[in-house]
Amino acid sequence: MMDTAVCAPTEPDAPRWGDWLLGDAPEQRLWLARLLRVGALFLALDLARAVGVGLGQVPLPDMAALLAYNLGVLGVGYGLIRSGWSARLDDPCLTMPLVGLALISIVLGYVWVDLGRGALLPLAAVVLVHGMHRLTPRQTLGWAGALLVVLSLAAAVMALLSLQGLNLAQEAIDLGVAALGLPVLAAVAGRAHAVLQTHARQRAELRQSLARLETLTTKDALTGLSNHRHMLHLLDVEILRHSRQGRVFSVALLDVDHFEQINEALGRARADEVLRQLAHASTAHLRASDVMGRWGGEEFILLMPETDLAGGVRSMERLKEKLYTKLGFYREGRWVPVNCSAGVTRHRTGETIHQTLARAEQALRSAKANGRNQVVSS
Repeated sequence: MMDTAVCAPTEPDAPRWGDWLLGDAPEQRLWLARLLRVGALFLALDLARAVGVGLGQVPLPDMAALLAYNLGVLGVGYGLIRSGWSARLDDPCLTMPLVGLALISIVLGYVWVDLGRGALLPLAAVVLVHGMHRLTPRQTLGWAGALLVVLSLAAAVMALLSLQGLNLAQEAIDLGVAALGLPVLAAVAGRAHAVLQTHARQRAELRQSLARLETLTTKDALTGLSNHRHMLHLLDVEILRHSRQGRVFSVALLDVDHFEQINEALGRARADEVLRQLAHASTAHLRASDVMGRWGGEEFILLMPETDLAGGVRSMERLKEKLYTKLGFYREGRWVPVNCSAGVTRHRTGETIHQTLARAEQALRSAKANGRNQVVSS
């Protein structure tokens, strides 16, 4: 069975048979494609045996038993992976059990049915090659060696019992050649394992790089809060929720009072530490749904989802009092508290986020003009 091709649907929402069969998770699709490819080969061999039944060369009970076994293994394996149940396991593609069950089918076919016996060793090689993406080289070699030992013992017993249909010389040659190929199989498995390990390491490094890049593009380097750009994105998302679901939300702008004087008196490094203190104390105080970001300089923005204006003012009053007890610096052995001013507004239906922010900015300017260290709403 070939890999599912990705083709553009004739309609934007038209379902594709591959999505129904393999799912939409990339890794799950890969696992199921491998399973179905190998399963198709086993079923093709079963089809040949069914033809042999019609020609009187294969007993019907033997063919039916092998077919039921192969369909059962394929169906259970497919169901466990496709349903997502196997995702909870360390080996979500069920490599070890499926390889073991496939090799058992090969042993049973070798013992029970004369027709197609020559195809079993190549089929075993296909099973092991498809299992290399999860099996270590030692495991691959162990499975291959165990299979050859079992088949050799089975051939010897069948020869001693003088069972018909077994050419002992031919079987000895086939198994001997397969045994000579074990070092090659080990080398291939080792190379495949090394390549897969390299790819896994590269994927992990890529994920780490993407995570670092996301942090750089969404977080403020000094405080660790969301940066200006990311806060604008979150505000746009909240406006969409408001327009679709009617969810109210409030926005506040918070500014450190007399920060220029703090910067001049303490120096930039200690002034930056005050901003870090503010970020830490604020995030520890806010609700899980609230998002605080650094808006610029000593100014911060707070997004409060599902909060009306009165609730936003209360939240900012509590936060301001909390910061007064936590925010400050030591100067000449004396603790100097730092005050903050804030402007709060509620987003109004039909206005843009810039209009909402303009009202919050106006409220903040009013708080500054009226003596600072206060919360003003607009």
